[in-house]
Amino acid sequence: MLVFYLRIYNQLRIWLLFIFCGSAAVLMFLASSMVLPQKNNIAEYDLLLLLASVFISLYFFLTFKVALKKYLALMTLVAGLANFAQRNILSVSNAQFDSIGFYSFSVLVVIMIFMYFNQALKTPSKDSITLNFDFWINISLLIYYTGAMMIFLSIYALSGLVKEWQDHLSIGTLWAAQNIFLFLSSLCITAGALWINYHRK
Repeated sequence: MLVFYLRIYNQLRIWLLFIFCGSAAVLMFLASSMVLPQKNNIAEYDLLLLLASVFISLYFFLTFKVALKKYLALMTLVAGLANFAQRNILSVSNAQFDSIGFYSFSVLVVIMIFMYFNQALKTPSKDSITLNFDFWINISLLIYYTGAMMIFLSIYALSGLVKEWQDHLSIGTLWAAQNIFLFLSSLCITAGALWINYHRK
């Protein structure tokens, strides 16, 4: 759907999301292929968090119109870079999934989403907000990251149980729930692109 939208409206911030989605799909394919052979796929997840921090932060930086909001987007990007460097370059402390890193990033994304809605409500427009693709993107991000935020925090809490009781089923269920949120957010993007294309004809 991002490709479909970009064929009509060539916007840099949407290209950034498209590049992120493509890169994330490749990384998730690689990480999933390592599950059954029981290979360590933490590096792939660390790289996914880094890419999300860079591309989603840049998306919001280009979307925001107020300097303070842009500053938060840049700080989110810097925090992502620092977290990746700390785990993979300085201390190589990436033996476990970075649930706290993913949780913290999710919280910042949700904050920036509400900052976008605040900006959209304060910016007068003759068109309906539903004809703005950024609105659909932010709804999609809100669906995913609000749910994922709780999942990442739950994974952190369950990690201790896994060591003691080998409760792999609980974490597997959480990952399945995350995929549901991802699917719903994808449906939202699809609906938005089709809705805008229909009303722009």
